[in-house]
Amino acid sequence: MEIVPLSEAIGAEIRGLDLRQPQDAATVAAINDAWHEHIVLLFRGQALGLEEHTQFAGYFGEIGKHMRPKAIRNEAAELGPNVMLVSNIRENGKPIGSLPDGEMMFHSDTPYREQPDKATMLFAMEVPSVGGHTIFANSYMAAETLPEDVKRRLAGRKAVHVFEYGAVTKSGKFDRESAPHFAQPVFRKHPVTGRTALYVSELMTEEIVGLPEAESRELLDFLFAHQSQAQFCYEHVWQPDDLLIWDNRCSIHARTDFPSTERRKLRRLTVIDENPVMMGDPPGQTEVAAE
Repeated sequence: MEIVPLSEAIGAEIRGLDLRQPQDAATVAAINDAWHEHIVLLFRGQALGLEEHTQFAGYFGEIGKHMRPKAIRNEAAELGPNVMLVSNIRENGKPIGSLPDGEMMFHSDTPYREQPDKATMLFAMEVPSVGGHTIFANSYMAAETLPEDVKRRLAGRKAVHVFEYGAVTKSGKFDRESAPHFAQPVFRKHPVTGRTALYVSELMTEEIVGLPEAESRELLDFLFAHQSQAQFCYEHVWQPDDLLIWDNRCSIHARTDFPSTERRKLRRLTVIDENPVMMGDPPGQTEVAAE
């Protein structure tokens, strides 16, 4: 097993393993250590069926269930409740999967749940000739490099994360009656590494709890711009049979645009977090207390 960093900020490629085969305990421990250090792991050339994909995901914990839109009842549904197809392919005019077209803003997965999934594992089945890249950003680095006055303003605060899917009212705000949402710490402590990450994202985070609306929006806009800086990022150009696993507790990711005329199909599994979400101290500070 060889570990090759993908960038100075985040990510590493793991070479020398065949994930179609069961992995021994020592190898699984080494992969976990590398994952906690590098946040995103890439395994190339892994021709995985769903059974092998599920077997490998199981090394990281219990596999999560996908909250699938009711309209999708074809190929994606046939794969079972744990699988999400990320695809722009349509059959009889209907998408076979979720998140079909275009670019996506930075986000982590499932932060709108009280206990979000800790890991996402995505396997490339078909990829377009250009675009459809996934950009990852290191949320530890984003937290550590915030100005000290911003750290103080955010210490002890929570932010509301929302899964909208069209549940926006005429006022432009999300419908709290129909949109899953949850308030999570702005600074999140990782249960394994003990490090603090900035836990907000442009796609999912609506407001900072307890602040006036204008101040909340000003701060969030600053945080979104800060956390997506190129110095914190790695952009992954997909190849067929790539498998990526990333840690949702300390990273965000985005997708670049791609031609709607070209097929894109990836299979996604997530892993449930066995630990509750923990409030973290702002990096460089020792006390958490909301102003």
